[in-house]
Amino acid sequence: MVNFKKWLTDKVFYIAALLKSRLLKKQAPSPLVLQFNNTPKPSPSTLASKSHFLVIDLELTGLNPKKDHIVSIGWVAIENNEIQIASAKHYLIRCPVSVGQSAIYHGLHDNELKNANELTEILTLLLSKYAGYIFVAHNSRLDEKFLRLACRKTLGKAPYFRFVDTMQIEWQRLIRQGKAVAHNALKLPQCLKRHHLPAMQNHHALEDAYSCALLLLSQMKLADKNVKLRDLYLLSRY
Repeated sequence: MVNFKKWLTDKVFYIAALLKSRLLKKQAPSPLVLQFNNTPKPSPSTLASKSHFLVIDLELTGLNPKKDHIVSIGWVAIENNEIQIASAKHYLIRCPVSVGQSAIYHGLHDNELKNANELTEILTLLLSKYAGYIFVAHNSRLDEKFLRLACRKTLGKAPYFRFVDTMQIEWQRLIRQGKAVAHNALKLPQCLKRHHLPAMQNHHALEDAYSCALLLLSQMKLADKNVKLRDLYLLSRY
């Protein structure tokens, strides 16, 4: 007959050992993430024209951050209302699985990514160089989810990003003008066309980041020369 007391004691020890093992396996947060989070960001009352932004774009194998992967990252900085061309970077990221059918969209194939950069290396560069910047993306919710989860997996902790979203700003702008917003009207190429900005190659991380930077500057100019960061945050809300 089973000794219930002994069985219960063994079960408790087993669960405790399992929990301890999982805690040991959990990666300690990188000091870099803590430094990034502790770097002061500009006050919401700061003029947008005097702020420093990092406009970023990711190319992905899919839209689910829990199972899909980043295959390229592009970014460019805006400082004091000017795009800093020298800051423009584009990195291919080594993918742990085949990119599969997603190559149709981003144009990157497995052989091109075989010797690409490690994600940890690029995330380390991103966080070390652009702490204190306001991040910008077109449909930022998706990019932020992928960045946060990638940092959690590789650096042990998700950084606190502050994003401005050019897609949401454009939606708010059209709604306030009383315009009906068509299904595809908020895609980046359509937004560029509406603002009379040059068309770029779609689904290339750096070109999309640069296009997004142009769009943000146009949106700020149309809004008000005294537009503040708090205004951009409000317009970016989902």
